[in-house]
Amino acid sequence: MRRALILVWVIILTIPAYTQQNVSPSNKVDPAYFVTRNREELIHKLVDMPWGIKADDPVNVILQKIQTFLLAFQPAAEYSDDIYAKAANLQALKSVMQGGYGIGSVLINKEGKIIAAAHNSQMQKHRSDLHAEMTLLTNFEESRLAKEYVNIYVYKPGLIVFSSAEPCPMCYIRINTTGADTKYCTPGPDDGMASRTDFLPPAWKEMALKRKVSLGNCSPVMQKMSHLLFYSYLLDNRGPK
Repeated sequence: MRRALILVWVIILTIPAYTQQNVSPSNKVDPAYFVTRNREELIHKLVDMPWGIKADDPVNVILQKIQTFLLAFQPAAEYSDDIYAKAANLQALKSVMQGGYGIGSVLINKEGKIIAAAHNSQMQKHRSDLHAEMTLLTNFEESRLAKEYVNIYVYKPGLIVFSSAEPCPMCYIRINTTGADTKYCTPGPDDGMASRTDFLPPAWKEMALKRKVSLGNCSPVMQKMSHLLFYSYLLDNRGPK
């Protein structure tokens, strides 16, 4: 009887530990979340976030509520890249408020300091090339600060381009040619190239494999923020018709 009771207690004490080991970490976002097909899905996800958004809010009110939350957001130490995610998302929001696409990017030096920031400006400036990363790198290379970090057109070691969303093929190739590493807050969207290096032509693939590329250590709320800002064009169907 005594042995039976001991066995029962061992089982009871073991179950919580076993359960804890098999529960998915709470900081992971279901990959299915990063697919948004239409405005209805976008609104549903926005309402579900802790930003106080209502389904019938006009676009300007939605953006104001996102801005209020984002400005007040305090990165937690466990998410080491949230400080960059917040900065990139603020850039993305700036673009959306200007009537552009919601993508932002920042340049980080080897000391972890943000030394440049930019956002997508395609619609604002009627330029097909002005993705967030392209704008960031061009503005940086034309600045006085570039003398400290750039050798002709190749960046000195230690610089990282951190984007709110996974860079597209054009931007990913541009980043690789500079010698900078790549990080991003949220995977995809469908045109994301950083996770598809194997599909590059051999010479470009060889170059890309010399650089570090990774999904940032970002909190779920920052990952979702990046995704929803990217798809914010669905709010008013902005873009070429």
